[in-house]
Amino acid sequence: MLVELDLFSGRPAPRWHLDPGAADEFRTLTASLPPAGTVTQPRPPGLGYRGFTVTDGDRVVRVFAGRVTEGATSRADPGRYLERWLLSRLPPPLRNLHPVVAAAIDEDGPDG
Repeated sequence: MLVELDLFSGRPAPRWHLDPGAADEFRTLTASLPPAGTVTQPRPPGLGYRGFTVTDGDRVVRVFAGRVTEGATSRADPGRYLERWLLSRLPPPLRNLHPVVAAAIDEDGPDG
């Protein structure tokens, strides 16, 4: 399972793989989220933190601003728990990005 952090403009996005245990946990966490209904996902800002993209085989899941979106399906992520969970899985070479992303999540509030 590949995680990509959408943070930079004009530079490659930081990427890392989740180990099999974390990948299973991500699948379980995602499946447990309630449907978001007809609310559309917020439009990401032009610069700065714009969420995570998780690729799991043929699945592509976007996690941003309290929403977890896969194709036409959207789930609510109250408190932005899944975003914080992914952020906590940054590998050591990328941990310097943690404060920047955490501040952006906190600045937007718990639900985007």
